[in-house]
This record gives sequence, structure tokens and C-alpha cells, in this order.
Amino acid sequence: MRFSLLCYYFLVNTLLFGQDTISLPIVEVSAQAIRNSNVGSTQQTWTSQALTDLPAQNVATLLARETGVFIKNYGLGSLSTSSIRGGSAGHTLVLWNGLPLQSPMLGLLDLSLLPTQTSESISLEKGGNSALWGSGAIGGVIELDNQANFDNRIRVASQTTVGSFGQRQQHVRLALGNAKLQSVSKFNYQAADNDFYYFISPNLPDRQQTNARFVQQNWLQDFYWKPNEKQMLAFHYWGQTSDRQIPPTNVQTRSLARQDDRSHRMILEGRQIGKRNIWNAKVAFFQEQLDYFDEQILLESPSQFQTWMSEISAKWQIQQKHQLSLGGSQFFTRATTTNYQEGVQENRWAAFAVYRLQQNRWQLQSSLRQERVADTFLPLIPHLQLHYQANPAMNFHLKISRNYRLPTLNDRFWLPGGNENLLPESGWSQEAGLEQQFGKKAFRLNYQATAFNRLINNWILWSIQEGQSFWSANNITKVWSRGIEQRLQATYEHSQFSLNLDMGYDYIRSTNQIALERPKLGAGDQLVYTPEHQVFAKIGGQWKGFSAFYQQFFTSSTQGINDAIPAYALAHAGIAYRLKRKIWEGSLFFHAHNLWDEDYFIVERRPMPGRYFSGGINIIFQKRMPN
Repeated sequence: MRFSLLCYYFLVNTLLFGQDTISLPIVEVSAQAIRNSNVGSTQQTWTSQALTDLPAQNVATLLARETGVFIKNYGLGSLSTSSIRGGSAGHTLVLWNGLPLQSPMLGLLDLSLLPTQTSESISLEKGGNSALWGSGAIGGVIELDNQANFDNRIRVASQTTVGSFGQRQQHVRLALGNAKLQSVSKFNYQAADNDFYYFISPNLPDRQQTNARFVQQNWLQDFYWKPNEKQMLAFHYWGQTSDRQIPPTNVQTRSLARQDDRSHRMILEGRQIGKRNIWNAKVAFFQEQLDYFDEQILLESPSQFQTWMSEISAKWQIQQKHQLSLGGSQFFTRATTTNYQEGVQENRWAAFAVYRLQQNRWQLQSSLRQERVADTFLPLIPHLQLHYQANPAMNFHLKISRNYRLPTLNDRFWLPGGNENLLPESGWSQEAGLEQQFGKKAFRLNYQATAFNRLINNWILWSIQEGQSFWSANNITKVWSRGIEQRLQATYEHSQFSLNLDMGYDYIRSTNQIALERPKLGAGDQLVYTPEHQVFAKIGGQWKGFSAFYQQFFTSSTQGINDAIPAYALAHAGIAYRLKRKIWEGSLFFHAHNLWDEDYFIVERRPMPGRYFSGGINIIFQKRMPN
């Protein structure tokens, strides 16, 4: 394996730095990724400045409050996963600088472990994208990107937050360098006691949550070298530790469970810009360890994995209208746990192609992917996106794709219950949408509507089969997801005053199509933890250095594994003041969460906090470096 990586490294250097090229005047080294997918897609992006201003310390909170994505949240500081358009947690692919962060053992990622302040850009693209990104990109793709700014400045940023239930957070960022070399260092610390009181019943006093503390630390280091305008080499490192206790449910009196997470992630990437092409290559190593302990039942369950990744891709501009991208990737994983009979290894190869056409008001993007897992070739995965601009104020998009998710290592090798004969989940998805803009000058209005349809076969569920006394993984159902998403944004600007209104409504039906006994699911039943209706609105205003916002959410009732979960409505509000001078700026902020003190659950028997508060200060210092 080491030999293949060394060979790949020398190949990368030959391709990237051994060519005579002429830079395109309209392309920069920091150009958009080769596999950009913004033709006919529903996409949201947040810059580092926007992430600093939002009251969201991790990606789970960001998505829940700014996108309408349903987040299955077990409580403050606890496990948080997403359900996009009625998909499972494993149907959301999370990328860091273009490489997947998902655990190959679990097939998902805890979004509460992703601080928003560790990335220069975070984006969400809904809909199937397996042809571009591979396994798991069924419901949507979340991208976290680290980016360099070669503006020859030294920049120091600090954010300090304190809040209810012993919440404290500190983020520090130091960026310095010149037009050729840049270094960005980040440190993030978060901790909380989470000892809030929650409602039990009218006849009983409120109970205080116990065994709920968590401490999380992140260290990130980025180095960028740009010897000229045509080349760049970057190195990214991300180290993380997370120690958290797991509180009892509201039907338990005590818990001693805890979970420790450790991870180290490294990426080396290079980019070369030619006259009509861009080459990009990456090698990476990810190592993660998860240890679960429960002293009450004398359980200790350690697990870990290492993944080596390599990828090379290129994009060619053919005349003015045509663009072609080709690429290939390799993933080698080694995983161990006490619940595997022995250590597990998996090798995956993939090749992809993307063609893009720009023709007057039409844009078309077609993709194709071929993947090989061990000695088995998966079926070809196609993808087609269309975008049509009817006039400057109206456009339409259409997207059709085949998507898949490979069985996880736990699905296949966990003892007892793993099933090595599992098939990948797979199926087709379609979406169509329109965007209409109104107004001009001071007032602008934007309306978007997207309808989607998705059918996934061979859905993997853990269940107790006839004649078994334990849970096992099986391809036992089919799930049909469909619905409509609507968004309305209004903006009014006048002199030093501005007012913004964002509203949304999501209707999602995601139903099991095959009747099951264990777990009990009838044909046509809505999936557990999948609300049919979500409504949200946010109004915000700015005047000189002052800003304020108010948010309101409604989530319809859902069905848990054992109990029904009632509908709930939440409200959040905040105020901030920003002061800016020549070489520094600062801001003070205060946020109220669950403003109307709602008693609610997202996951059955896991209480959520009532009204609570947070506040803090941001300070940024920047100065141009001497030549």
C-alpha cells in the first residue's frame, strides 16, 4: 500500500509540475472544484463571515436553523444526524476538501462534531449526486472547504461564547503569509455541562439532566504554496478529540455511559492550470477511533479505522460551449473492533466523467460513474442536470440521477448480525424546480419551488428475523420519498437600513412500501423520525452597526421506535452590535434559544432544553504584511 502511494505521489508531481502551460486569464488557482455541480441544483453556501455571524456552533445547528433540513438530535452536545428529503442518516454525504468524512464502519457522521468555525466555506446541495461523489450521496451533500487568501495580510480572529448550562466556547484563527506562502492555524474548544431541568408530568417536579457533560477540541493547520499563478500545493491537517457523557432517558434514573472520539485527518493536494485545462490531485490519510463505555453493564466497545485515499482529476475547456472532466479515485480502509471476527479490509476504485454544455440560455451537465468494490463492479451510475433561463428574472431546472449507498462494514461484518451478502441500496431520483425574482432597486423578492421524487430499493434495516434471537442487517424494504420545498426571500434596503425575510415550507412523504413485522411498519407508513411538514421563517434587520433577528419553526409530529413524538414549535432571537475600524473590528452578540420555553422531544425519551441563552464577543485584527 505504501509503495502504491509513493508511486501515486510521483505521478502527481509529474502531472502537476512537469508541464509547460499558459494560464487562462479568467481562471485563478483558487478556482471552483472540478466536480462543481451547480447546474440544476438546490444549493446553499455560507462564507466564513456568515458563519461567524450565525448562532450555530456546529453543522447540525446550522442546517437545522438555516435550511429546514430535519436534524435528528439526541440533545445538546449529543449525536446529531440529518434526514434530507426523507432519507436516512447514511444518505447524506459529508465532504472535507472534496473527500468523504463518513465512517466506513457506521456509514454516517455525527454533525455535532463539525464546528462551523473550522471552515472558510460550508455548502449544502440537496438531491442525488452519486455519479459525482459516490456512495451515500442520495439525499444531499455537505461540503466543508478550507481556502487560502493570498492577500498578503496577517489576520487574527477570536470568538468567545458563554451560555446557559455551563456552555463555553473559544475559537482562535491565525492567518499569515504573502503572495506565495500562506499559513492558517485554527483552534476550537467547546464544553458544556448540559445540566438543564426538563418537564416530566404535571404531577412531578422537573428533573435535572445528569451525566451530560462534553468537551470537544479541534486543531486545524493549512499550508498553501503558490509558486506562480498556474500552480498551488496545499496541505490540510485536522485533529479532533471529543469526550462526552451520555445522559439517561426520561424513563431511566441513572446513566454512566460515555463516548470518546479521536481523529486525525491529513490531505495533500496540488493544482495545475493550463491553457485550456485544470489538473487536480490529492492523497489523504484519515484515522479515527471511537470508544464506548458503560460501567453499569460492564461494557467496553473500542473501534477504529484508517483510510488511505488518492484521487486525480482534470477538466478541459473545449471551445466556448463545452467542458469535459475526467477523474479516478482509490479508497483503502482497514477497520478493527471487538465485534468483528478479525480485522477487516476494503479496497474501492472509482472512475467518473462529467460533460457540461453552455448553449445560449441552456446549461446541461451529464455525469457517469463506475465503481469497483473488492472484485465486484457496481452498475454504471448516470446523472443528468438541466438549467434553462427563460428571462433574467425566471429560470427552471431539472435533475435525474441514479444513486446508491454501499452496505457499511458494520452491516456486513458485525457479530452477531452482520450480513456479507447485502446488496447496495440503489434507485432513481428526479427533481424539478423554478426560481422567480421580482422587484428592483430597494425591494427584491425571490421565490423558489422544487418538487422531488425518489425510490430506493434494497433498503437496509436491522431487524429480528424469524428464528433469530438477535438483530441483523437485511435488504428488506423499499422506500418512496416525494414532496415539495418552497422558499421565499424578501429584501429591503435603504441608506444604512436593511430588512430581510426568509420563509420556507417543506412537505415530505417518505413511506415504507413493503409491510414489515419486525420492526412493525405497514405498507405506506411514514418512516420513523421523518416529519411530513416543516415550516420556518426568519426576519432580520440591520441599521448602522446594529443587527437583530427572530426565527420561528414548526415541525409536525413523527413516529419514534416506541412512541409517537408530538409536533413542536420553536423560536430563537438574537441581537448584535459591530464596530469596525481601520485594522480591527469587533462585535458583541446575545442569543435567546427556545424563546417561548417549549417542552419538546426530537428523539423519543430524549428531552430537549427549555429556554436558554448565549452571548459573546468577536474580535478581528488584520494588517498588511511588509513586502
